[in-house]
Amino acid sequence: MVWEGNPGDHFLGPYPDFFGIWSTAERTLSCKLKASNMHSPPLRGRCPRRAIFTWRLDPVAARRVVPAPLRPKVVHGSAIGAVDCMRLERLRPRILPGALGLSMEMCTHLIPAEWDDNGVRRDVLYVLRRDVQVSGLGRAGGLLLPGQPHPASIQVLDEDTQLQVSVNSLDEVCQLDLGGMLAGQWKESVLFSNGQHLMRVLGNQAGGFLVFDDNGSGDLIELEAHPELAEPLDLKRSHSSLFEGGLIPKGAAQPDAAVVLRNLVCLWSPKGKVLRASQRQGLAGENGEGMREPSPA
Repeated sequence: MVWEGNPGDHFLGPYPDFFGIWSTAERTLSCKLKASNMHSPPLRGRCPRRAIFTWRLDPVAARRVVPAPLRPKVVHGSAIGAVDCMRLERLRPRILPGALGLSMEMCTHLIPAEWDDNGVRRDVLYVLRRDVQVSGLGRAGGLLLPGQPHPASIQVLDEDTQLQVSVNSLDEVCQLDLGGMLAGQWKESVLFSNGQHLMRVLGNQAGGFLVFDDNGSGDLIELEAHPELAEPLDLKRSHSSLFEGGLIPKGAAQPDAAVVLRNLVCLWSPKGKVLRASQRQGLAGENGEGMREPSPA
């Protein structure tokens, strides 16, 4: 099955933006949300397909793009980069019927990270960028989830034996070419012992998605997605412009592993602002590059 999009449609799917109406609506809604310090209500929806692709990142390179007080989670000497590709359907506030929900293709670049909260280690998925293609209620729907949504053309080939994802953002910053064959058995990975291990780091137990706004305030949204049954994917293509020179220097990211999950029920729970970015200071237990010893994951 194939879902395709036209980058000229922005978030409108097949609906043209006559007279810039939706562009104006999106800017107005975004400004009002920021001015009122509001965050999204709890959301629910279906996820027919979720694919997570991972890379081993040089920990020093990862540290340079993760704002303090966060620090990248380090496993077997490497930080982790990931792209979380989700097909969402009937996404809406919980009080609304499913018929009023959005359909959305979303690809999120992220780095698993951690920070100390009054002496307690907290885990989180730090969001680098979110590329979205929405259909149903117009481009302002991309604002339902935290972080600036970047309109993109997202094409997915999803067959019995293979999965391919292609992304081209309208601003030409993000290009993805990901794909592989459904493996049946777990392939060798430096970071993860199996699919369950990968999902412990990047799934429901990951602590939620954290996005910083222009003022340095971090908004957290937690995701509960069930059933969390991961099927291994044998990687054949793993190109990400952000991990190959865009944010991470070329040569500092190596493809590692991927999984596919099917037919999930999703509940998104915004937790508001939980953290502020700050000037980095050396912490006890860190080495000269600002990295701690590897955390168990």
